[in-house]
Amino acid sequence: MSSTRSKRTIAILLAAAEGATDRPGGSWPRLYTDAVGRKVTLPAPPARIVSLAPSVTEMLFALGLGDRLVGVTDFCRLPGGSPAVARIGGLINPDLEKIVSVKPDLALATTSGNYLDDADRIARLGIPAYTFDTPSVEAVLGSIDDLGRIAGVETAAASLMASLRERLATVEKRVAGKPRPRVLFVIWGDPILAPGRGAFLNDALARAGAEPISSSAASRWVEYDLERIISARIDVILTVPDNRAFAESLASRPEWTPVPAVKSRRIHVVSDAIQQPGPRIVEAIEEIAAILHPEPPSRSR
Repeated sequence: MSSTRSKRTIAILLAAAEGATDRPGGSWPRLYTDAVGRKVTLPAPPARIVSLAPSVTEMLFALGLGDRLVGVTDFCRLPGGSPAVARIGGLINPDLEKIVSVKPDLALATTSGNYLDDADRIARLGIPAYTFDTPSVEAVLGSIDDLGRIAGVETAAASLMASLRERLATVEKRVAGKPRPRVLFVIWGDPILAPGRGAFLNDALARAGAEPISSSAASRWVEYDLERIISARIDVILTVPDNRAFAESLASRPEWTPVPAVKSRRIHVVSDAIQQPGPRIVEAIEEIAAILHPEPPSRSR
């Protein structure tokens, strides 16, 4: 068992031992243990929340908690019509003075987007800081459940999770038994970076019916050169809008012609939802499954 999974297991066991503190309507204060083993005590349901990652912001809005947000990163997107929220800087080394100034009673971070040291510094300022860990799609769903308990909206979290699981089951049925194309997902085009071992993105691709070529890499992120890409016999190349220029250039670059995905023009730019370990990850899985395993056209009479 990996250390990440061990920590999550410990967190679940501790939460169970705390009994009513994690149940709807339970008494306050409540003690939680986050994904990195940090003890987090909340005296009351958090009413002023700072989000340190776009995926966390998405979770908050999906659970109807957008009105509790008082601070978000420069990379977080707010739904149209949302009131102005203070920007607290980047995912790494956020502006601590700005965070303190909005007087939060909880800061939420992720291991995929934030440095643990930043969350520790926030906690030392007297602000409870809770960190999520999302190495898989299942862990993303678990984070939604965790947030529902922390914020006292367990019913909303259960409803959202049930909906997401139903959609995932539909995709699973769609791709079951079908050949899985070998897929290179390009996080960055120069140098070419792909998700490696333990990256939630590879789990999402697999659920969409892909065989991610980088999933067995030794590190969490892996760099590819062209020779290695050619030898990998890639059927499909996927990337996000930030890399559109890179993707569109491949067909006109002679050195890339040996790559099967380039020969067959199976190069696709997909929504950046695939890179966010939040509720929209299911939307991204649905999108990629439709690209990799399109439904046959219906026959008219």
